Amino acid sequence: MVSVLMMKTATAEDEGLPIVFLDIDDVLCLNNPYGGSDALEAVKGRHADPDTVLREIFAAEPKRVLESVHKEMGGQLRYVISSTWRQVFSREQIERVFRTTDVAFVAVGLHEKWETPSGLRRTDRIEEIESWLHRYHRGEPFVVLDDDYSGTSLTGIDEDIRHPLAARVVLCNVGVGLTVEHLPIILDALRRPFTEHSKERDDLPHSGRPGRNVWCR
Repeated sequence: MVSVLMMKTATAEDEGLPIVFLDIDDVLCLNNPYGGSDALEAVKGRHADPDTVLREIFAAEPKRVLESVHKEMGGQLRYVISSTWRQVFSREQIERVFRTTDVAFVAVGLHEKWETPSGLRRTDRIEEIESWLHRYHRGEPFVVLDDDYSGTSLTGIDEDIRHPLAARVVLCNVGVGLTVEHLPIILDALRRPFTEHSKERDDLPHSGRPGRNVWCR
């Protein structure tokens, strides 16, 4: 369990902390036995057993891995939700989910700009993340935690070492989620400075096409 000392409320002084772009489905939530629609019904008070849903919505092993990341970084992280859950959950509802599932440190550590952008038309995950980076990134180290279904557009990033996301993307297997094998990659990305001297900043787009407001993974 992450101690309360690692769960202080985010403040303006926390600017510059490493950032975790966090997908939810097939990263933390394996949709067995519950999925995002169950969680939404639970936080809206419409599920027959909301407490059980919110206790069990995230798988045990992925939660432990994310907690290990948080501990290894001394609790000094900010989180940005890149999951499509952001399109149907409010910030307050997302925070309730994380607080009830024993990963309250994510709720406490949500970035002021807590979600990647979405709109009326469909975008790829890479465009949404790059759009957020262009608008709000201040040079912090970061890592992208996604899965190989919703994060298809992130596949092959490492083939171009000059790409701003190179060596900063972890794609989980569908139905498996985060595992201990991901820890070294995640921690390396969060500890490695974002180099400003190359084309990394210039390669970020000035805007991305806005996303479509649909329920998907």
